[in-house]
Order: sequence, then structure tokens, then C-alpha cells
Amino acid sequence: MRNRITCIALMLLLLPVAQARAANTNARDYVPLPPGATIINLYYSHGFGNELYVHGKKNSDAYNLTTNMGIFRPIHYMQLGQFTIDPQVVVPFGEVELNGKRSSGVGDITFLSTIWLINNQEKHFFFAYTPYVTIPSGPYQRTSAINLGANRWSFKQELAVGKGFADKFWLELAVNAEFFTNNTDAPDADNRPVTSSKEPLYGLDFHASYNLTKDFFVSGDYYFAYGGENTLDGVHQNDRTCTHTVGLSFFYMLTKQLQFMADYKLPVAVQNGIKTNSITVRLAYVF
Repeated sequence: MRNRITCIALMLLLLPVAQARAANTNARDYVPLPPGATIINLYYSHGFGNELYVHGKKNSDAYNLTTNMGIFRPIHYMQLGQFTIDPQVVVPFGEVELNGKRSSGVGDITFLSTIWLINNQEKHFFFAYTPYVTIPSGPYQRTSAINLGANRWSFKQELAVGKGFADKFWLELAVNAEFFTNNTDAPDADNRPVTSSKEPLYGLDFHASYNLTKDFFVSGDYYFAYGGENTLDGVHQNDRTCTHTVGLSFFYMLTKQLQFMADYKLPVAVQNGIKTNSITVRLAYVF
């Protein structure tokens, strides 16, 4: 029994806060703007959950997890030879609370840039590659039950493909793999510092979006994440991620330059961790 309680406690201490960074794509994120355009994105995401799952079974519903996160994400489109690219930075900030314990501040910052290997505007088809680099800039305390920072670098590689039909309907698919350096200040059962390694985390995002008017479109979304098991001081923690999430998104052009987005994500199957719903809104200003 003690070993099981210890495993659950360690899983919570090592729990990554997905809301702290832009981990998933939204519909038409990969549809490029012309070189020279700039987008200033500002997100607010509220996450909430209380059901802890261990090995696919609900272990408890007494965990009160609440996240209130913002993200500042400027994007600039430019031409590099024959390719369109969009260097950008993701700066998360806000507060996460788990059973009365809080972590707040600016989270781990991510740098990325998409490279459109194929960008056929006439046939509404794209194929793109995006490398991400996340630096351990966020607050981290070994003894804390929740952290905005992961205390490790991560490197994510993503491929995306999309096809538009009749200027109204888009299908998009993105697949990714994220790789992690070690956290050399992870806690053991007695909160002593040990080394934690993390296996690669694989993901898939799918969007089917449709224009209801020239200024308003909706999207049905699906997200899958698998892998990322932690090894603590050489011992596998059996905390592999395997999560299926569905979502619904709405996008509306308030003006010719300002877009409003709202989405809701609902996890329908969780292998390990707290089942967390989220509501996100975004303002995107284009100039």
C-alpha cells in the first residue's frame, strides 16, 4: 500500500502543466499569412479537474486542480529563399493551484518557427515542419506539488499537412514528437534530490473546420498524446501518458484585423494524471 501511495505522490510532483504552454494546435494555425504579416496573439486558458487516474482507472476525485494561464505569442511571417517561415515565441504566465498549493509567474518559454515545405495557395494545400525549443525558465521547486516550470529542456518536432475545399472547409493533421533532457533536481519519496528522465512524448492533432460565413468558422478538434513516462533515480514510474481529448472551437473576425477564438477541450480517456477540462479564448491582431 505504501508503494502505491508513494507512486501517486511522485506522479503528482512530476505532473507537467499542459496549460502552461501552447502544447496543441488550433484549427488553421498552419494556414500561412503572406510574408511581411505579423500576428500578436494573447490567450487566456482556464483548466479544472479533480479526478486522478492511475493506470487507466479513477483513483480519487479529491484532487482540486485549477489553472489560470495566459500566453503572449507574437508571430512574424517572412520569406527565406523559396520557403515561407514564421519565427515566434510563446511566453506563458499565470497561476496553477493543486489542493491549495500554488505556483505562479512566467512559465517555461518556447521558441519555434514553421517552415512551409509546400505552400500551394491555388490548391489550398500545405505541408510544413516546425521545430520547438522550450527552455527551463519557469519557477520550479523540488518540494512543490505543482510547478509552472519543468526544470528541463525540451525539443519538439512537428509535421503538419492541410487541405482546403471550396474556400469553406479545411482538414488538418499535425503529428509530433517531444524529447526531454534530465531534471537533476527531482524529488524522491522523501523529497531528496534525484535525477528524473522522461521518455519521448508523441502527439497527434486533427481539425475539421468549416466557414459558416466569411467572418465566422467552427472546428471540431481531436488530440492524442502518448508516452512521456518518467524514470526516477533509475526506477520506472509507470506513469505513461495516454490521453484522448475532443474539442470544439469558434473563430470570429471582430474587425478586418482582429480575430476572437474560443474553444473547449474535454478529455475522454486518461491513462495517468488528473482529468482536466479547459476553456481557452484568444485575441489575434494582424498587421
